[in-house]
Amino acid sequence: MVRKSVFGALFAGVFLGLGCGSGENELQFQEQAATDPPPQRIVSLAPSLTETLFALGLGERVVGVTRYCAYPPQALELPKVGGHLDPSYEALLALQPDLVVLIPSSDEIERRLESLGVRVLRVDQHDVEGVLDSITLLATACGVPERGAILRASLDERMRKVAARIAGEPRPRAVVVVGHDVGGGVVRSVWAAGPDTFYDGVLRIAGGVNGVGEGLARYPELSREGLASIDPDVVLDVIAGLEDRGLQIEEIRGSWMKLEELRAVRKGRIEILEGDVMVVPGPRLPEMVQNVARALHPELEWERE
Repeated sequence: MVRKSVFGALFAGVFLGLGCGSGENELQFQEQAATDPPPQRIVSLAPSLTETLFALGLGERVVGVTRYCAYPPQALELPKVGGHLDPSYEALLALQPDLVVLIPSSDEIERRLESLGVRVLRVDQHDVEGVLDSITLLATACGVPERGAILRASLDERMRKVAARIAGEPRPRAVVVVGHDVGGGVVRSVWAAGPDTFYDGVLRIAGGVNGVGEGLARYPELSREGLASIDPDVVLDVIAGLEDRGLQIEEIRGSWMKLEELRAVRKGRIEILEGDVMVVPGPRLPEMVQNVARALHPELEWERE
């Protein structure tokens, strides 16, 4: 029996490294930023942070990114320094950064950079509020707080419009799948987003309820039986880089359709949400929210973001 795991490297490089506990780091940095000049040579160690910097109009200051940073297109042209968990310190130092921004993925990387005399800012984007706060933090750290205020207000307004659109509608129970193990053309197990995750907040704004309960890991692995016990109204299967991994949407959908014990399968509510916009918790957040809302509420008329 052939088994394969569908768990994108981009997802692993963006979401599983997100975490909590950056408040003290942020406060110390803000105190230092009050006296130090704004950074002019920035290395970003996460796609979400790269997108945020460019959205703030700071692209010209970004001198290095990870191999996962693919948006906006200008980021593809920048020097690569490895991944967020395995950066090349030699390549990074060669860029002479006056600031490295990273997510709370590895204290060891932060300690190593600081021991090398590199200024570091750890940015927590593990939930929706964290994404919005990161805009304010990065804008302030880079000396452009007014841009941060404008960008944040824009994202807030666009998400409020989605929330207003689905107000009063039934809230289907959903499972957000971020990876699955497939054997014999059938989904055997999945990794799903729990309550303390970015996707939980997105679901709530988009008019859904998270079927994964409290008490589990943030992204627990669920067996076929575990999925059946939840029996969601909708499955949202989030996948990035289909073409790069030689996958087809219909192939993935077909691996779900054999799980006839699931209400979502019987009702044809397996929704494949494809693209890096669905796995990068940055300034394209309103687009992600609307994509989820459209999948949860196909009966409504929607305008494209």
